[in-house]
Amino acid sequence: MRIKDKNFLPESNITYKYIELANISANGHINGFIESEGKELPTRARLKVNTADIIVSSIEGALASIALINAELNNALCSTGFFVVKSDEINSETLLVLLKSPVGQLQLKKGCSGTILTAISKDEFKRIVLPKIDESVQTLIKIKIDEMYTAKNRSLHLLEIAKHGVEMAIEKDEKTAQGWMELEIKGLDSNLRWNGDRLGSVS
Repeated sequence: MRIKDKNFLPESNITYKYIELANISANGHINGFIESEGKELPTRARLKVNTADIIVSSIEGALASIALINAELNNALCSTGFFVVKSDEINSETLLVLLKSPVGQLQLKKGCSGTILTAISKDEFKRIVLPKIDESVQTLIKIKIDEMYTAKNRSLHLLEIAKHGVEMAIEKDEKTAQGWMELEIKGLDSNLRWNGDRLGSVS
């Protein structure tokens, strides 16, 4: 694993997307981000992330807060409370699964130390041992993780379409709302397929 720990200093008047611990869900999905000018960001917003990076919480009570960076968050910033990692031997989706597995979590927990704020240090993180995974298995894991994220994104967008459709039915009529919703869902599915093909080429 490679740890990307180069310190990045945000420019005062540039707007950035910022990911913090509270944005990471239990299934590894990033539930949103803060968007703010550099001068308004907290001092811990010092790590830049790119597509297919994995961010791993270093705090003992939140070691399972691990997520995959998608194309939407390319060049976003994250808290220094994360490790930003990648591997030359293991694709990002497989790395996500391994670090969230019981074996990965036990190693992270074992490396934690401290009194006031217990966390795993960079040196301890480097000692994590990951198994060699056959490429065919990695490919299968990647497909399944991509499908999970696609399904998650589709459900969120469908909810927004449904909400707007109800409003349209009330303000105009049901026929207009139904026609609009059908077009939106068709466009959504086409867009998700295109993004899935595009992300599928990232490793």
